[in-house]
Amino acid sequence: MIIVDKILGHAGDRTDIERDTIQLDWEGRQKARQRLLTQAGREIALALPTGTILTPGDLLYQKASIEIVVVGIPEKVFVLRAEPQIQFGLLCYQIGNLHRPIGFDGTDVLTPYEPVLENQFNRFGLTYTVEDRIFTHSASQLHSHVH
Repeated sequence: MIIVDKILGHAGDRTDIERDTIQLDWEGRQKARQRLLTQAGREIALALPTGTILTPGDLLYQKASIEIVVVGIPEKVFVLRAEPQIQFGLLCYQIGNLHRPIGFDGTDVLTPYEPVLENQFNRFGLTYTVEDRIFTHSASQLHSHVH
């Protein structure tokens, strides 16, 4: 078993080495401690520092002939496009008020699909689509707070 206790960086485009992958959705990339199987069947144990969140492209293991890289799995997400600016503020407020993760892709606002959010978006007349995309949180959402 390969034990991974730190992220080695971001994987490059090497072609002289075997690239094995770990496919994880958003929730799976939030778990710092877990056992996983790579696409090639290698068993690895994540023993990362508490609070570590993996992102697609993270390099978890590298030896002379192999590297193991995190790959995101497309999942159901809301894709919101808000115009005018007041609507943008309203949708970000609703997502944050429910303590849901938020991500940005160009001008698109993304958050994992949940029926309760769909009800809120409909209630406020916000425009959205539901698509399968690889969700990655906004870097600014790495902190938390309690009430």
